[in-house]
Amino acid sequence: MGATRAFALGAPVIGLGALVTFQAGCTRGRAGPPAEAARDFGDLQHAPRLSNADAVGYLAMARAIVDRRGRAAAAPPAPAPGRRVVLAVWPGSESGSSPASPAVATANAANLADAVAAAADAIAAKGLDIAHARIELDVTTGIDGMTLDEDLEVPTATVGLEGVLVVRDDGKTGAVLPGEIVQRAMFRSGSQPKLDHTKTRPVLAERAGVGEPDLAGMRAYRFRADAYVESAAKDRALSLLRGVVAPPSAATPELLFAAVRHGAEYLSRVMNDQGRYIYMYHPVEDRDDPSYGLLRHAGSTYALLEAYSEFDTPLYLQKAERALGYLKSHLTDDAASQGKYATDTNDEEQQKSGGAGLALLAFTEHAAVTGKRTELETMRGLARFIIAQQYADGHFRANSDLPDEPGKKRKREPVYYQGEAALGLMRLYAIDPQPSYLDAARKAADWVAQVRDADVSQDNQEHDHWISYAFNDLYRVTRNDTYVEHAYKIARAILNKQHRAGNAAAPDWVGTFYEGQTTPGSTRLEAYAADIALSRFAGRADAWLVDPAREVGASMLGQQFGAEDDYWLRNPTKAEGGVRESLIVQDVRIDYVQHAMSAWLHLARELRDPRYGKTGAPSQDAVRPQAAGL
Repeated sequence: MGATRAFALGAPVIGLGALVTFQAGCTRGRAGPPAEAARDFGDLQHAPRLSNADAVGYLAMARAIVDRRGRAAAAPPAPAPGRRVVLAVWPGSESGSSPASPAVATANAANLADAVAAAADAIAAKGLDIAHARIELDVTTGIDGMTLDEDLEVPTATVGLEGVLVVRDDGKTGAVLPGEIVQRAMFRSGSQPKLDHTKTRPVLAERAGVGEPDLAGMRAYRFRADAYVESAAKDRALSLLRGVVAPPSAATPELLFAAVRHGAEYLSRVMNDQGRYIYMYHPVEDRDDPSYGLLRHAGSTYALLEAYSEFDTPLYLQKAERALGYLKSHLTDDAASQGKYATDTNDEEQQKSGGAGLALLAFTEHAAVTGKRTELETMRGLARFIIAQQYADGHFRANSDLPDEPGKKRKREPVYYQGEAALGLMRLYAIDPQPSYLDAARKAADWVAQVRDADVSQDNQEHDHWISYAFNDLYRVTRNDTYVEHAYKIARAILNKQHRAGNAAAPDWVGTFYEGQTTPGSTRLEAYAADIALSRFAGRADAWLVDPAREVGASMLGQQFGAEDDYWLRNPTKAEGGVRESLIVQDVRIDYVQHAMSAWLHLARELRDPRYGKTGAPSQDAVRPQAAGL
């Protein structure tokens, strides 16, 4: 079930009397606005929207009041009609402290300045030290009624865009900010998300200064708001969506390169002395996950080396070499091929080929950017295994090729291993040009285009970014137009599924896929970027790829934790540069960072230099010649 109204960037949020509608059946926990709604919230229907420039004045006034310097210490903000506001002071946090929890107050008044001042007065009474605090202002724009005695079903697109507020005639009020719903995971995920009333009720009661049983006698609302937070320097008002700073309107090379650098800093910071990453980090709890994935270790090391190729930062190379040592020590020897492979599980036969391909990518990128050939035999061993796993028709040994075992049903393997293996071979071919590597990579790509995807409709085409990379490399050597055409088929399939400004279910869904998950966006941007480079080399138009790629790139920039939007975390320093799972899930895994870095880097290079991609064979990026003695 989803919202029937589409949101476009800049579209007004719906106010009182014109509420968001939902498909039939999504009624659990809902109620119409109480009769007192206009009194509780003011005239939302006719109140003008607040600009970021106007919000600066209101935030400055709130800071002056909370800091006990008085309202007159700040310049008067722009006049605006009154409506209910929610003010939050985020205290900042340090590692090991309790979760960052704001001091929250809400007020309604005849004009907006008086409403903000009243909320600020309530917080000032707490006597907070706000030297390192950030102040958030949520100005309500729309409401609906609700009940608090059960979970409320909500479309995924609205999770974190609606807060909860309770009010009573005696002035007792309590509010949960829209952003807090996702920041504090106050919802139940699944095919039909629900606001978790067991998490919202205690917070509402505490902030209203009542007992939980008293909530039954209070009017309850869902509210939407224009949300702003002070910048880290306290000199700007930053728009918030779901509790994080809204993504930039455009992806520029400067912003993209900065994001790549921040990602590299994150990967470097979460690696231990043995070269092992913190595979998954839960920043809301400041907790490391003990799980691990060797394939994603290899991919993340490849991305770290790509960052080194751009910035020449010694730390990135030092950390990447440490990670390569860890990877090498965990490769599995294969006696039959006299080769090696990486794997996370023996339940996916083709994963061995894909794992060897990813390991090969990491080692070949190191050789390409340093000129070192010290691991050439390791790379050749990985290639021997990949070639030994390939059948005559070009596909690699998979679960479907294994003999049946009684009582064992093997799962369908992901499609990406084919492209990972082919790309790894092509990157080795650029360093060690043995015909067998090119032949095997070409056979793998031909099988994808002529067998796996031959009869697949564009609507059902796999969004295979790894094979898109491989097509780019292969075309540079073979000039086979089949690779261009199939890369375009994948790109058109991606474009058809991309949320655009005219059809996105929420403002921050623009440039995303599915329900705002990050890695589906970054991997598809990798495919776009590979196809832009391929188009330039083939002398074909690329504008139809660049525009949607920039849209995805801008959206993804809003998914990376940084100094402006990590103020509500327990350990902001540790999270900085990490890329979260989605618009509503804050967890950071190394491959979320890896794919974002690779995507941002190639798009940044393409936007910086219209010639990028036009030259280079067998790889678009130059391979450094072998260094003397290495």
